Amino acid sequence: CLTQLEAKFFLEEEQKGSWEEGTVINISRKGMGIKFHTHKKINTGSIIHLAIIVSGEPDPIMTKGALEWIKQKENYFIGGIELTEELDDDKWDKLC
Repeated sequence: CLTQLEAKFFLEEEQKGSWEEGTVINISRKGMGIKFHTHKKINTGSIIHLAIIVSGEPDPIMTKGALEWIKQKENYFIGGIELTEELDDDKWDKLC
């Protein structure tokens, strides 16, 4: 489904990585398209942890996956993540 959900992310390989801003722009059961609001290049294969903010939900929806592709746009990056675990019905219903 196409969406515009605020998200925070960090890279697993960074020992003291801080949460950075992003936007989830589309979702499937096995993957997500993400707009990364960062100037830092993220390498394909990186494991990305996501906290997706859903209005009406007290806690963010947590998931993670491997970056399959990434492209640089004007002042951000856009990429595709293959999720480590397929979204269950509960998470899917909240996100889409």
